[in-house]
Amino acid sequence: MRRSTLKLLVPASTVYVLFLIFLRSLIPETQAPPVTLLVLPLILLVVLLVSDLSYRATAPSRTQERARIRRFQARDVQYLSRQVEVASVGSQEYFESTLLNRLRDIFAAKVSLETGLEKENVKHELASVVKGPDLVRDKTLYTLLYSSTPPKGAIRVKMLREAIDGIEAWKA
Repeated sequence: MRRSTLKLLVPASTVYVLFLIFLRSLIPETQAPPVTLLVLPLILLVVLLVSDLSYRATAPSRTQERARIRRFQARDVQYLSRQVEVASVGSQEYFESTLLNRLRDIFAAKVSLETGLEKENVKHELASVVKGPDLVRDKTLYTLLYSSTPPKGAIRVKMLREAIDGIEAWKA
């Protein structure tokens, strides 16, 4: 129950109890009070409560939803930079499975959005040696993403930077 309803209910109940005591003092003990005198104040109390609660039901308070903005948090950046650091010196399989596949997925999503094709179809076409270069229309970007990976070290990091710049600049 809300506080304002309780503030209404307590004085009304007090008045009703006082009314019953007053009524009992007026009517002799041998005679029973009429039912209408006992029920009428209760009906008034119920009408007061119903009107109070129905007003709240028809006029709800406004709740404002917060727009949640996904921020690229520092731990995400640290995790990603750690992956790049490990991939620059790690094995070729790790580099391809972790970073290069992520870049390929991002590029496939961008191509899918730009061309209107389904993402899975775009992935298959990009992986194809015949259809991939025609779809990308940028030989250097396609070579960076879908050719053999460079040897370990700073060359891999440079390749990642070039691939990211190429993906950002690519238009259908």
